[in-house]
Amino acid sequence: MQKLDIAILTPSRRRTHNMGTLRLLLPSAIVCVDEREADDYAAFVPAKQLLLHPPMEGLPAVMNWMMDNVPNDTLVCIDDDFQGVQVTTGSRRFITNGEEILAIIENGARACADLGLSCFCWSRTPNTTVIRPDVRPIVPTQLVGSAFGIMGPARQRHYDPAFSGRAAVNWTLTTLLQDRCVLADVRYFFDCGVIFSGRGGNVGVVTPEQFTAASRKLVEKWGDALSLKAPGYVKNREQAALRIAVSRTNKIAQR
Repeated sequence: MQKLDIAILTPSRRRTHNMGTLRLLLPSAIVCVDEREADDYAAFVPAKQLLLHPPMEGLPAVMNWMMDNVPNDTLVCIDDDFQGVQVTTGSRRFITNGEEILAIIENGARACADLGLSCFCWSRTPNTTVIRPDVRPIVPTQLVGSAFGIMGPARQRHYDPAFSGRAAVNWTLTTLLQDRCVLADVRYFFDCGVIFSGRGGNVGVVTPEQFTAASRKLVEKWGDALSLKAPGYVKNREQAALRIAVSRTNKIAQR
């Protein structure tokens, strides 16, 4: 069996306060930061694992830069506010052991490669009443964000900065159109906290006006592939409700 060439990447902005936790959870992760923050992060991340990108605004631009400049066949991207992995089946334990987390990542990459797909990810929620992981541990349609891996065609599938704040939705729909599905293992939830909250990250980068405009553009572009009804696990009602409404499941086979 050919060994997978994986780079675990954490794009980060103004979140040195979580680097201690991140280093314990993902010891091999490469932290990608703006060169203007190099001195701040140097105190928390070894030089060999600190990747500096030129000044740019917004996560889509950083994601595209990493795709273009990190040579590994498989890129695994995990948010810089990562806290651990919730197991959604069985004992539902919370994993903070770096070796166990790496095994989950490598298992996802291996399954994706063996199936000939280009994107793998995990649950977007630990709410088992919504995802029912004991019944459907693997699902073919899900928003790709916070923690995911890309290989093959997805390695060249850039994010569109015109959808600032919603670029992950547009990227996911493009992937579902071109690849027909994503590999989402909902037995695991990579806990990265509440989206657009706390300090650093995208907080303060995407304005409410940009977010609203991006939502409008998405509906115009994708039409019925989007629903204005939020997923059951979304609790933040301050943001416009929006969910992917693409089905890749045979309803007859599910009876």
